[in-house]
Amino acid sequence: MSAKLNRVQRAVSALLMVAGVVAVGFLVYATLDRLFFAEPSTQPSAESVAETQPALQQEPVVTPTDIQTGIRIGQRAPNFRLPSLDNVDVSLSDHLGSVVILDFWASWCGPCKLTMPGIEQLAQSMAPDVVLLGVSLDRKATDASDYLSANNYDAIIALYGSYTLAYNLFQDYGNGGIPKTFVIDREGIIRYVGHPGELLRSLQVIEALI
Repeated sequence: MSAKLNRVQRAVSALLMVAGVVAVGFLVYATLDRLFFAEPSTQPSAESVAETQPALQQEPVVTPTDIQTGIRIGQRAPNFRLPSLDNVDVSLSDHLGSVVILDFWASWCGPCKLTMPGIEQLAQSMAPDVVLLGVSLDRKATDASDYLSANNYDAIIALYGSYTLAYNLFQDYGNGGIPKTFVIDREGIIRYVGHPGELLRSLQVIEALI
């Protein structure tokens, strides 16, 4: 009986030893498999992202200061300072933020007399968004002031100073015939150049700027 018990004990001990060896072997295999045969991670590292990420391309910012000064549509209107008939210095830059109608005219100019009522009414109806600056090319200040007073033109800010000053400004804005009108937007950019009669027939030019 004791001999049989001893054989059973030896068999159990042998099985436990084999099981232990198998378990140790499996652990060693699993460890080696993870070390040498594991698939690379699919998540890129921060360094690899930084190396492969292209640099952001920024578009150049165009500011109003980048626009060329000139007397054509799309250019910045040349700034000026000229006394009014009331002896008040007026500058174009004083009216940044408003739409400016700059009109060159004279009391002796027949076409100017035809378009002046429409320009005056336009400035009145769209004030304070629209400012009318009228540069008189009269030989005498009294000729311009008498004409404006006789016709009750109150919306116009009449600029003069002297014939020489007014004519020099007219030359800066291209000279030519009168009446001649510029529409300048709130940022000081020219949006219309031409005869005031054409402007009055197409008010969308101004309405789009308000």
